[in-house]
Amino acid sequence: MSQSIVAAYQNKYEDENEEQEDSEIKLVFVKRKKFKLCNLILDNCSISETGSLDKVADICSKVTECDLSHNLISDWNEVFRLLDVGALIKFLNLSSNKLGKCEKLPEKPYTSLQCLILCGNVNDWDNLLSLLPSFPSLSHLNIGYSNISALPCPTDSVFPNLTELNLIENNISRFEDVLGLAHTFPNLHTLVLSDNPLSSFGEDQQAIEKFEKLAKLHVNNITINSWEEVSKLRWFSALKDVRMIHWDLFGDMNESERRKMLGALLPNTHLINGAPIPNRESAERWYMRRCQAADDLENRRYKELYEKYGELPELGDIKLGGQDETITLKLCVPERGVEVEKTFSIYDSLKEIKTFVKNEYNIKNKLMIEAQIVEDAHADLYGLSFDYTLLHRTALKEGDAITVRSDDRHLSTNEILRRYQTQHNFSKQ
Repeated sequence: MSQSIVAAYQNKYEDENEEQEDSEIKLVFVKRKKFKLCNLILDNCSISETGSLDKVADICSKVTECDLSHNLISDWNEVFRLLDVGALIKFLNLSSNKLGKCEKLPEKPYTSLQCLILCGNVNDWDNLLSLLPSFPSLSHLNIGYSNISALPCPTDSVFPNLTELNLIENNISRFEDVLGLAHTFPNLHTLVLSDNPLSSFGEDQQAIEKFEKLAKLHVNNITINSWEEVSKLRWFSALKDVRMIHWDLFGDMNESERRKMLGALLPNTHLINGAPIPNRESAERWYMRRCQAADDLENRRYKELYEKYGELPELGDIKLGGQDETITLKLCVPERGVEVEKTFSIYDSLKEIKTFVKNEYNIKNKLMIEAQIVEDAHADLYGLSFDYTLLHRTALKEGDAITVRSDDRHLSTNEILRRYQTQHNFSKQ
């Protein structure tokens, strides 16, 4: 049974004054002073209409974020009625409703709305484009799960404020079908194309270069199957951050091999799957040797790197792709009076370091890791408190010192004293 926003709000948020009485004690529940919501969450409430505008205006007087996903709204006019009275709404989620084509545009623009989520609601891209001028401040648009296969963009439609477009899990198989976005959204910073059947970035380098501001691209779980296609990502001149996991192209390559391969092919990209390239030169030399081993000396990237490094010196019995980058740290274990240099893989986790120390020096206590940064004593030590953080995701550099000691933060004062006395062979006087 469908209901209005007002009814759904009352059912979820409002408690009626109640009186309960038994034979001896009279309980009176007094309703506290009415508060104003900033985040209105009414998903899965069978909402089909707005309801009384006066009541909605009162409900939404302070609302900046509104989630109406998974409801039964089918008329855009109901959305406009909400925005007419919800003047502060910046975020609106209308995913999985029954919205169709907008037959009549609103008479005034809604200047507060910045983020609009329409997953599963966009059946007519042209109609949506005609709606966008009504949201002049819109910077984030999510139209995933809408079975879109192409996004033709007329030259008279330009929306400079939109910086993030999410097209996850549509039916886009050719990048040529989204090239018009570079003109329509000239300041597009983030584009999400994950979970589309995308098999190629096309051959129009000049058209791709028009994405002049695109810095982040999500292409997880797509169907590209050649390294030549990966190299085309260089055509996005501003691209710094690429998310690309669950590709069949990677086959059985381990994480180290994937990062070296992508680091060599994408020299201008700083982040791959959220992590920086730890050693670009090492990745590029690894790629050159891989090409030499495969007798693939004619590809464009190999020739570029050959111009950069020249003929690589012969190595001994090298295992291509089998070596991880390493980092040498000064390892201090104060409980055993140990200070040694130890080399770790940058893909080792902090938990693996703690396990090594426990086994090597026979320590049974819970351990913690502290660090002293050589280059900058105030550097960000993100992740040193989390066991499964990999070394390459921390601020540690070659030559830094780490101290692995018992974690006393959870112990009582008496237990700390007892351990200290035991460690230094103190006896009670």
